[in-house]
Amino acid sequence: MTDPQRIAALEDALIVTSQLQARQAAMLKEHVEWLHAHDIAMTEIRENGRKTDERIQALVSAIGEFIRKR
Repeated sequence: MTDPQRIAALEDALIVTSQLQARQAAMLKEHVEWLHAHDIAMTEIRENGRKTDERIQALVSAIGEFIRKR
């Protein structure tokens, strides 16, 4: 391989590496955004579950109180 061929090969390798790094950075950014949205959704799901548990507990308590009064 001659020196110009080696230089061309190195230039090609640098171009490919640069493109791979750019693609990886874009994918990482997208993943961070997805992870943030996922965390928000999971927080909402946990909060909804907590509220549902509270409603169920209130109903069970009311039914228990109703039964005790009879």
